Amino acid sequence: SHMVRLSLRSSRPHGDRAPSRGTQPSGGPPASAAPMDSSSQSPPAGGDPSEDGAAAELPRLTVTQVEQMKVEARVADIYRVLFDAAPNAKSVMLELWRDQHVEYLTKGLRHLAPSFHVLDANRPWLCYWMVHGLAVLDETLDDDLENDIVDFLSRCQDKHGGYGGGPGQLPHLATSYAAVNTLVTIGSERALSSIKR
Repeated sequence: SHMVRLSLRSSRPHGDRAPSRGTQPSGGPPASAAPMDSSSQSPPAGGDPSEDGAAAELPRLTVTQVEQMKVEARVADIYRVLFDAAPNAKSVMLELWRDQHVEYLTKGLRHLAPSFHVLDANRPWLCYWMVHGLAVLDETLDDDLENDIVDFLSRCQDKHGGYGGGPGQLPHLATSYAAVNTLVTIGSERALSSIKR
């Protein structure tokens, strides 16, 4: 039997169940909770956590942590189904819907739904993920779309160097990395020459 660790946050084997929501394992915070500050660390040797209310308080999970845990649980369920499937069923289950992926990524490069507004400061990353996904699928961009991406990233580039998360935003390393990777993945003379080295 193979045991696969599906999360870096949990050392539970995939068959073990987490405690139900609202309960905590005895003796401390949930396995997936990382210490948020020094108040969530263990008390000094000999101290009783019940003596100090602040030391006994467990860190609260953020909305993002809770959402990440939900995604990890869904992915773990998918892996369990895949691992338990008969060998002949696995090839059908792993079929890549290439045309749908290409359509989704190309559509995303042209226009994103309003729900993506929360990623406004990550627009070079969105370009990178979509352009790279198309490259992995060995799909080429049409000239108009390629030019639109180069023009957009040029508007994100600061006159003193680096790229911001969108036009007029402050440049920093992460979005500069994504923008440069996007332009290198495109690889045209126009894309590469747009980078103010």
